[in-house]
Formats: sequence, C-alpha cells, structure tokens
Amino acid sequence: MQDTRLNFSAAQRLKTPKQFQAVYQSKQWGGSAHFTYNVLATDIETAVLGVTVSKKVSKAAVHRNRIKRQMKEFYRLRQHQLTGAHVVITAKPSSLKATDEQRQASLTELWDKLMRWQRWQRKQQAKQPSSKSP
Repeated sequence: MQDTRLNFSAAQRLKTPKQFQAVYQSKQWGGSAHFTYNVLATDIETAVLGVTVSKKVSKAAVHRNRIKRQMKEFYRLRQHQLTGAHVVITAKPSSLKATDEQRQASLTELWDKLMRWQRWQRKQQAKQPSSKSP
C-alpha cells in the first residue's frame, strides 16, 4: 500500500553527485519557460527528486533558496502522481525575474510534460514483454 502522506522525506531526495549524474546521463529531458527536467526510469515504486538552482540564476543564496523551496513544495503536493523515476528539476536564469504565479505556471507545464513522459514510459515497458515471444 502506498503512503498517501504529503511529506518530502530524505528517502525521496537525490543526494549524491553520482545520483544526479546518472539522471543527467539518461538524456531524457524536457523543459518549460523557467525550468528544465531530466528524468531516469527506475524500478522503484516512488519517485525521487533532485532540485538545482545554480549561481547563474542568482548569486544571492536567499533568491536561490526561495526558488528551491517553491520547486520542492510544488513536487510535494503532486508526488503521488509520479512513480518509478528519478527526476532532477533545474531552474533557468529567467526564473529569478518571474513572478510566483509565472513560476507556478511554468512548473505546471513541466509537470504535464513529466506525466506525458510517464505514460510513454509505461507504454514502452508494456511493449517489452510482448516482444519476447518464445
């Protein structure tokens, strides 16, 4: 049974550079006006998230941290919709000048693309066993 609480625990986060690198090397990505995502399909039941906001976005940590908080909160509220993936969401420099509403709209667009990727990924997995006929 899947846990339906809306917390964002340490087990749901990408932590090491090696984990981030594995997601980047999958070369499956998408984007919106203020964010990009990289995604790696996994066999685990839950999704794992990594968030990056570089100094290209802002040299001030307070601005970078605010954007990170918004990204994490957006994910936290929708985490049960996404399964079997490691996802890294990266803020673009344009996200700094965007309003909160524009960032939310951009994250919603990004999430819709992730959901389309998930449906595509499931179709690909469903095709694999049927192609292996004896």
